[in-house]
Amino acid sequence: MENQKNSISYIAEINLKSKSAYKHQVLKMCDAFSQKGFKVKLYIINSSKVKFKQLKKDYLLKSNFRIIEIYNSINHLNFITRLFFSIKLLFLIKNKNERIFSRSVFTSIFLSVFRIKNILEIHQPNSGLTNLIFNFFKKEILENTKFILINKNLNSFFLLKKNQFIVADDGVDLKDFKAKQIIKYKDSCVYTGSLFQGKGVDIILKLAKKLNNFTFYIYGDLTTASGRILNDCLKLKNIKLLGHVKYSKIPNILKSHKVIIMPYSKKVYGNHKYANIAKYMSPLKLFDYLASGRIIVASKSQSYNHILKDNINAILCDSSSLDKWIKTLKDISQNKINFNKLKKNSLETAKSFSWNYRIDRIINFIDK
Repeated sequence: MENQKNSISYIAEINLKSKSAYKHQVLKMCDAFSQKGFKVKLYIINSSKVKFKQLKKDYLLKSNFRIIEIYNSINHLNFITRLFFSIKLLFLIKNKNERIFSRSVFTSIFLSVFRIKNILEIHQPNSGLTNLIFNFFKKEILENTKFILINKNLNSFFLLKKNQFIVADDGVDLKDFKAKQIIKYKDSCVYTGSLFQGKGVDIILKLAKKLNNFTFYIYGDLTTASGRILNDCLKLKNIKLLGHVKYSKIPNILKSHKVIIMPYSKKVYGNHKYANIAKYMSPLKLFDYLASGRIIVASKSQSYNHILKDNINAILCDSSSLDKWIKTLKDISQNKINFNKLKKNSLETAKSFSWNYRIDRIINFIDK
């Protein structure tokens, strides 16, 4: 039997064909665990025949781990398929003497009911039937589960005791950003990530209309944006909609620009289109932005105000004050901003949010 200290079963409701930040985060976490010497098995919904060699190249993975698909034909989970996903996993791992790390709330509920110890990482409040089941079995869950919360505000929903959880922001692999890259685009901004409502494309659109001399480069899955927003963007010559790109290209893309923009609105939505996640975010792209050592212009937000500090490692603007955004971008264009100070401080901040550091904190918490 494998040593529990060296083995991890990692559970995630992902399809390897997806373009989601969820998949990105899971792969980077498994890679970081593996680099630390753990034997990692990642259990997922469907591999869609994506080869590990390709994943390693696309996501700049540094190590190897095993990926086990539970289904070979189902791409998305609903309640029924999630139920069978959990049952299958229960039989696969119930007798294994190893750490079980889950990004699947429903699977973690199942494990806890059968008194199987596990670690559950949560990125947003539960909803619907999952929340009802979670609350019904909350006693068993709290007895058998330790929690990793992506943001401290999540505990206002879960009401966990201090010894039951830690808060761990997302991270970045600093080695991904080591290659030198000169700034090619000065009077420009770049945005990378999903284009869901509230993520910032609407603010970029307003800025582009006011700043004709600035070009806005947007990289992200265009299917996540509304048709109206896309049509309006296509009418402007200074907005470049460049679609989704492989993560391996992101470091050079970010470092090619002097300005990286993160214009969140007051309300932010993701895959769950009706759940406002503005209070609970730890944006994966934020840590890539920091590691790129460029000027970050971002919305003020309580979800990451412990990371981004105005005029220290970023320039923060109120999402509702378009004039401040415009002035900031003009000041940068006219070299009125201390670029070297922001670059130095953003790189220093990134060092505190590496995947390796995150793994160390989680292991220390689990082993208490």
